[in-house]
Amino acid sequence: MAYSIPADPAANAVPDFDTLFEQYQTEALRAAYLICGNRADAEDVVQETFLKCYQSLGQLKDPTCAKAWLFRILTRTAWQFCAKHKKEMPVEALYDDQAPTDEDASAPLLRTDRAQTLQKALASLDAKHRTTVILYYYNDLSIKEIARATGCFEGTVKSRLYHARQQLKSSLEVDFDEI
Repeated sequence: MAYSIPADPAANAVPDFDTLFEQYQTEALRAAYLICGNRADAEDVVQETFLKCYQSLGQLKDPTCAKAWLFRILTRTAWQFCAKHKKEMPVEALYDDQAPTDEDASAPLLRTDRAQTLQKALASLDAKHRTTVILYYYNDLSIKEIARATGCFEGTVKSRLYHARQQLKSSLEVDFDEI
């Protein structure tokens, strides 16, 4: 008779809500802010996202997918919010809280101008391309995690990243030529 060692139930345990919130609240707010375009809307989206997560935490089957699961809820909530409120405006002053450095006096102005140009270019992307870029570059999600979060194939994520980069490149070349 063969005996098997029971699996450690804690290893596959679904994270509790407090842990999920503490671990991802900052990343979720940043992503929502970049998708929606302003802080007030982003806070509403994050609040709605965590409410949905709390209500459906028992449905999370694989705890290793908690981050992708959360961001899937977040991106869909943000897309619905933006469509409902039609607030896809450029993001204002994303880099306000930069630490002072030993750079010359014109550097913060140039950084602000570049940041605003980048924000304007990012805002010109459609919601799905913008979200893919935000999750990849700002939230450091892998292609696989983005695919899970957005509910599409990995090839679609790669395609969206490629096309978004091309659009950003052409948009930024035009904007920087004007400066």
